Amino acid sequence: MKPPVRGVSSNRAHPRSRVGTNCPGVIKSRRRNVARAIGWRSQRKLESKMPKRFRTTVTGSYPWPVQPADTLKKPTLSREAADEMIRWAVKEQVDLGLDIVADGEGRRENMYYFVQKRVDGMSFDQLEYRSYGTAGFGIDIAAVVDTIRNPCIGLAHDWKVAREVAAPQVEVKMTCIGPHMLAKFSNNQRPDLYPTDRHLAFAWADILNQEMREVVRAGCEFIQFDEPAWTAFPEEAVWGAAALNRAVEGLNVKVGLHVCGGNAHRKRVYFTRYDDLAGAFAAARVDQVSLEYCTLSYDMLTLWEKWKFKGEFAVGVVDQRSDTMEPPELVAERTRPVLEYFEPERLLLASECGFQHVPLEVTRGKLRTLVAGARLLRGEA
Repeated sequence: MKPPVRGVSSNRAHPRSRVGTNCPGVIKSRRRNVARAIGWRSQRKLESKMPKRFRTTVTGSYPWPVQPADTLKKPTLSREAADEMIRWAVKEQVDLGLDIVADGEGRRENMYYFVQKRVDGMSFDQLEYRSYGTAGFGIDIAAVVDTIRNPCIGLAHDWKVAREVAAPQVEVKMTCIGPHMLAKFSNNQRPDLYPTDRHLAFAWADILNQEMREVVRAGCEFIQFDEPAWTAFPEEAVWGAAALNRAVEGLNVKVGLHVCGGNAHRKRVYFTRYDDLAGAFAAARVDQVSLEYCTLSYDMLTLWEKWKFKGEFAVGVVDQRSDTMEPPELVAERTRPVLEYFEPERLLLASECGFQHVPLEVTRGKLRTLVAGARLLRGEA
């Protein structure tokens, strides 16, 4: 029997995100009425399921305690060392006060090598250097030499380790590279198997779908795919969205999508505007999007005029590319204009991208100010 296909959630809110109004007075009045009807203890249980306003999260990656020489090519860790890295990174995020955490991605050599090294059909024997974007970024990429198959990535184990560490009230998401990015960062030496990048992306989507089914079976309710190459190859983003939909087929969980301009060694390398990707975003079956915001050279809020998204928005209100520490008041100030499009229950505060290239103390400071900024906003809403 064919598994159910996820509905197109770009036109609906995630069930846990629905609210009737963002008017504080109406919400408080409604809660008083509920309290009278069902009693105090039942009210507490009901409110614990209500989405928190201005939740905070990481985009995905967290730095190592001591950074490696090249944060784009980290050494492969043993299983024991990887588990310790996950436990440490999750405890860091929880102690800093984040509402939604990730495993920190510390086990990953980089986002593409990590998956490519753990499937059959890829070779690292003869790496090919390839440049991407217009800002001088390039890296050695592995080769497709056979049918891509037999994923043994281990994300379900990583999620379970992270879940064991996190406090019960903290949500743990699983982050992973998306199929379009994997295709663009693979040297396709088998055009007989995969005639185009699109064919290759769909093959990667099938691999990711197999892996994420294991993650969901482990108990994860929130998975996020990262697709920064959409902004490098905007003409491919619509079929990139189709590949993403293939990757999430049959997964009855919240799905997030992170799209940025790249973050290699803390530099933006792709520069496509988000509103030029509106068609791709609308085609993607996602419940949450995580996007850059605070350092863009244009007003990205115009995206919401083109795409009437009903899900959640994780807005990048701290800049992980800079060591300058934003005060909480600036985080709150950056967030307020977004409230024209998203009520507080559907708005999450985040950095513009991950922290894997960022010094640890800078990372901690950025996340502290993120949490403090959210507290300021909760006092206003």
